[in-house]
Amino acid sequence: MSHTESGPAGAGRMVDTLDRALRDASTRTGTRRWLLERAAIGAAGVAAASAAIPTGEALADSHPCDSIEQWGKFASTTEALTVTILTELVRRASLNSVPNSVSVIFDGVYAAELDHWLFTSQHWRPSTTRFWIPDGFFGGAGDALDLTAVGQGVAAGEHLFVNTYLLGVTIAASAGRSTLARYSAELAADESEHRVLGQFLAGASPPNNLGFAEFEFSSVNALKAALISAGIGLGQQSAAAGRFYDFPQPPMAPPVQISSNEPQ
Repeated sequence: MSHTESGPAGAGRMVDTLDRALRDASTRTGTRRWLLERAAIGAAGVAAASAAIPTGEALADSHPCDSIEQWGKFASTTEALTVTILTELVRRASLNSVPNSVSVIFDGVYAAELDHWLFTSQHWRPSTTRFWIPDGFFGGAGDALDLTAVGQGVAAGEHLFVNTYLLGVTIAASAGRSTLARYSAELAADESEHRVLGQFLAGASPPNNLGFAEFEFSSVNALKAALISAGIGLGQQSAAAGRFYDFPQPPMAPPVQISSNEPQ
């Protein structure tokens, strides 16, 4: 449909055209009336939907400023960070009175993030495997663990990691790498699951509160700055109270088994 045919006027023309076609075909009056009613409803829906969908100009993408290598290096670094955080989270969960229903979720998330690390590290070397992690992420220093704090930290972190893989889709698609774009979409989908789990622990209602994933940051530098502003140190100490954690070598074996362990 052209731009001049959208909206209520365009919807009316659609119905008029259908009415003429039905008369020419000698459609029975009752049947024609029923079809026209359905068409009017459908045309109105199309018109409303057309008004809500961005125009071609709004959907046009600017060329990504980052290369696949730059993006992949950052993605690999964030997966090393996530495995490091979750190794400590699983350790603390084993020392605290964490419900089994929550503990098994931590185990499953760890298993998934280990899969992510194994994939990304095959293709890109992380910039660092030493991280400054704020005590506040866990709810305190030492062995402390507060599930609400963890939920807030997970939800905030996964917001950035979903964005990271959406950026990967954009960069890979721009480079004509359709398979890599799909792999990045698969990773974004899994990180979205983890975001909802974090939202649930944080007490959000509803925890699945987005119709579309948020694409807030359009460059690796912007994502990195957001991560650092949250108190995470990528190889260096941040201003937040916390301590250094090193990526475990070798990583801990997954406490539970999950499926779809490689991109499809």
